[in-house]
Amino acid sequence: MADFDLDAYFARIGYGGPATPTLETLTALQAAQVASIPFENLNPLMGLPVNLDLETLQAKLVASRRGGYCFELNALFKTALEAIGFQVTGLAARVRWMAPPDAPLSGRSHMLLQVDLADGPYLADAGFGAPHPGSC
Repeated sequence: MADFDLDAYFARIGYGGPATPTLETLTALQAAQVASIPFENLNPLMGLPVNLDLETLQAKLVASRRGGYCFELNALFKTALEAIGFQVTGLAARVRWMAPPDAPLSGRSHMLLQVDLADGPYLADAGFGAPHPGSC
Protein backbone atom coordinates (compact mmCIF):
# COMPACT_ATOMS: atom_id res chain seq x y z
CA MET A 1 0.00 0.00 0.00
CA ALA A 2 3.05 2.28 0.25
CA ASP A 3 2.66 3.24 -3.44
CA PHE A 4 -0.96 4.33 -3.08
CA ASP A 5 -1.45 8.11 -2.92
CA LEU A 6 -4.43 8.43 -0.57
CA ASP A 7 -4.23 12.24 -0.56
CA ALA A 8 -4.45 12.36 -4.38
CA TYR A 9 -7.40 9.94 -4.27
CA PHE A 10 -9.18 12.13 -1.70
CA ALA A 11 -8.55 15.20 -3.85
CA ARG A 12 -9.86 13.40 -6.95
CA ILE A 13 -13.14 12.48 -5.26
CA GLY A 14 -13.43 15.72 -3.28
CA TYR A 15 -13.32 14.01 0.09
CA GLY A 16 -12.23 15.97 3.16
CA GLY A 17 -13.68 13.85 5.95
CA PRO A 18 -12.00 11.55 8.43
CA ALA A 19 -9.82 8.65 7.35
CA THR A 20 -11.13 6.19 9.90
CA PRO A 21 -12.56 2.71 9.21
CA THR A 22 -16.18 3.43 10.17
CA LEU A 23 -19.51 2.97 8.41
CA GLU A 24 -19.86 6.74 8.11
CA THR A 25 -16.50 6.99 6.32
CA LEU A 26 -17.32 4.02 4.06
CA THR A 27 -20.65 5.57 3.09
CA ALA A 28 -19.13 9.00 2.46
CA LEU A 29 -16.24 7.62 0.40
CA GLN A 30 -18.51 5.47 -1.77
CA ALA A 31 -20.84 8.41 -2.43
CA ALA A 32 -17.89 10.70 -3.24
CA GLN A 33 -16.25 8.21 -5.62
CA VAL A 34 -19.47 7.39 -7.46
CA ALA A 35 -20.19 11.12 -7.88
CA SER A 36 -16.64 11.91 -9.06
CA ILE A 37 -15.27 8.99 -11.08
CA PRO A 38 -17.62 7.84 -13.85
CA PHE A 39 -18.28 4.38 -15.13
CA GLU A 40 -16.78 4.10 -18.61
CA ASN A 41 -15.31 1.32 -20.71
CA LEU A 42 -13.65 3.23 -23.55
CA ASN A 43 -10.27 1.45 -23.48
CA PRO A 44 -11.52 -1.75 -25.13
CA LEU A 45 -13.34 0.28 -27.79
CA MET A 46 -10.10 2.14 -28.54
CA GLY A 47 -8.09 -1.09 -28.65
CA LEU A 48 -6.24 -0.22 -25.43
CA PRO A 49 -5.51 -2.75 -22.70
CA VAL A 50 -7.37 -2.69 -19.41
CA ASN A 51 -4.75 -3.07 -16.69
CA LEU A 52 -5.67 -3.55 -13.06
CA ASP A 53 -2.31 -2.85 -11.43
CA LEU A 54 -2.26 -0.01 -8.91
CA GLU A 55 0.09 2.23 -10.91
CA THR A 56 -2.17 2.09 -13.98
CA LEU A 57 -5.35 2.59 -11.94
CA GLN A 58 -3.96 5.67 -10.20
CA ALA A 59 -2.66 7.10 -13.48
CA LYS A 60 -5.95 6.59 -15.32
CA LEU A 61 -8.61 7.19 -12.66
CA VAL A 62 -6.88 9.69 -10.37
CA ALA A 63 -4.18 11.59 -12.28
CA SER A 64 -5.84 11.56 -15.73
CA ARG A 65 -9.33 12.04 -14.25
CA ARG A 66 -10.79 9.28 -16.43
CA GLY A 67 -13.46 6.80 -15.48
CA GLY A 68 -13.36 3.02 -15.63
CA TYR A 69 -15.40 -0.13 -15.41
CA CYS A 70 -16.33 -2.08 -12.28
CA PHE A 71 -13.04 -3.94 -11.84
CA GLU A 72 -11.03 -0.73 -12.17
CA LEU A 73 -13.33 1.39 -10.00
CA ASN A 74 -13.76 -1.16 -7.24
CA ALA A 75 -10.07 -2.13 -7.25
CA LEU A 76 -9.22 1.55 -6.67
CA PHE A 77 -11.92 1.82 -4.00
CA LYS A 78 -10.66 -1.37 -2.30
CA THR A 79 -7.11 -0.02 -2.22
CA ALA A 80 -8.26 3.27 -0.70
CA LEU A 81 -10.34 1.49 1.94
CA GLU A 82 -7.46 -0.82 2.86
CA ALA A 83 -5.11 2.18 3.12
CA ILE A 84 -7.47 3.62 5.73
CA GLY A 85 -7.61 0.34 7.66
CA PHE A 86 -10.80 -1.32 6.45
CA GLN A 87 -10.89 -5.11 6.02
CA VAL A 88 -12.05 -5.64 2.43
CA THR A 89 -12.69 -8.69 0.24
CA GLY A 90 -13.23 -8.45 -3.52
CA LEU A 91 -16.24 -10.44 -4.74
CA ALA A 92 -17.61 -11.51 -8.11
CA ALA A 93 -21.29 -11.03 -8.86
CA ARG A 94 -23.90 -11.44 -11.56
CA VAL A 95 -25.60 -8.37 -12.96
CA ARG A 96 -29.37 -8.85 -12.84
CA TRP A 97 -30.37 -5.22 -13.39
CA MET A 98 -33.41 -5.02 -15.68
CA ALA A 99 -33.36 -8.79 -16.26
CA PRO A 100 -36.74 -10.55 -16.05
CA PRO A 101 -37.07 -12.67 -12.89
CA ASP A 102 -37.13 -15.88 -14.95
CA ALA A 103 -34.07 -14.99 -17.08
CA PRO A 104 -31.23 -17.51 -16.93
CA LEU A 105 -28.33 -16.59 -14.69
CA SER A 106 -25.43 -14.92 -16.42
CA GLY A 107 -21.79 -15.39 -15.54
CA ARG A 108 -20.17 -13.54 -12.68
CA SER A 109 -18.81 -10.56 -14.56
CA HIS A 110 -19.09 -7.79 -11.98
CA MET A 111 -16.79 -6.87 -9.10
CA LEU A 112 -18.07 -5.57 -5.79
CA LEU A 113 -16.65 -5.47 -2.28
CA GLN A 114 -17.41 -6.91 1.13
CA VAL A 115 -16.29 -4.57 3.90
CA ASP A 116 -16.12 -6.11 7.36
CA LEU A 117 -16.97 -3.72 10.18
CA ALA A 118 -17.41 -4.39 13.89
CA ASP A 119 -21.19 -4.69 13.49
CA GLY A 120 -20.96 -7.06 10.54
CA PRO A 121 -20.24 -7.21 6.80
CA TYR A 122 -21.39 -4.59 4.31
CA LEU A 123 -21.52 -4.76 0.53
CA ALA A 124 -19.98 -1.76 -1.21
CA ASP A 125 -20.00 -1.05 -4.93
CA ALA A 126 -18.41 2.03 -6.47
CA GLY A 127 -18.32 0.50 -9.92
CA PHE A 128 -21.80 0.01 -11.35
CA GLY A 129 -22.79 2.06 -14.39
CA ALA A 130 -26.25 2.92 -13.13
CA PRO A 131 -28.39 5.77 -14.45
CA HIS A 132 -27.59 7.86 -11.35
CA PRO A 133 -25.34 7.47 -8.31
CA GLY A 134 -26.60 5.26 -5.53
CA SER A 135 -29.36 3.58 -7.55
CA CYS A 136 -28.05 0.05 -7.12
